[in-house]
Amino acid sequence: MDNSGIETLERRAFAAWPALRTVIRDGWVMRFADGHTKRANSINPVAPGTGDLATRIAAAETDYAAAGLPPVFRITPLAEPGLDEALAARGYAAFDESLVMAGALPQGVADPDVTIAADPIASGWLDEFGRATQADAKSLAALSRMFENRLPGTGFARLMRGEAPLAFAMAVPEGGDLGFFEVLTVPQARGQGLARRTLESCCAWARPRGVTRAYLQVTSGNTGAIALYRKLGLETVYRYYYRAK
Repeated sequence: MDNSGIETLERRAFAAWPALRTVIRDGWVMRFADGHTKRANSINPVAPGTGDLATRIAAAETDYAAAGLPPVFRITPLAEPGLDEALAARGYAAFDESLVMAGALPQGVADPDVTIAADPIASGWLDEFGRATQADAKSLAALSRMFENRLPGTGFARLMRGEAPLAFAMAVPEGGDLGFFEVLTVPQARGQGLARRTLESCCAWARPRGVTRAYLQVTSGNTGAIALYRKLGLETVYRYYYRAK
């Protein structure tokens, strides 16, 4: 995928997974969300800067320290030349390599066990997701505030068995693309195809909304999820990783 395609998917993902505060400075998108997820609290180089690289890194470190957060850089193919080496020299270690996978919108029919709500709080989705992930109160509060900035039309999916929610996903349609986030199957129900049923239901829900392509982000070590996404027709289009001290 060329840089223009990467830029499009990066913009989609930034909007779909909103930070609480975003600062754009000299080619970097700096995101702050009270520490909930690395992605929403990371420094994202998207274009070459004009200022001295060491000075810009130091300024970002100061900004994140003021927010009570560690500076975490997210390195994609859009990162400017020399940045990765400069961060390594300052003691930033690389970790959590991830894949961005995309492809034509998978086929699928609406599963009667899957419900898709527009409001994650009123529907109970957020509380149930919090229990499934054992999220603490601070993390749930940050996520709730992030969802206040969600794109119109975002769907929050749950697969239920009786009264028990077993699988979750957040589906965000925008500009013909459908982004998947927070895809989760509870541990005791894994290996039963529930994530696939949930995602295919989201695709059936999104197709009348003009969606033709799907994308998602997944850590490179999550081989089970990657195998599922490939069965759905998604392929790796680029990789990224993080650097932090």
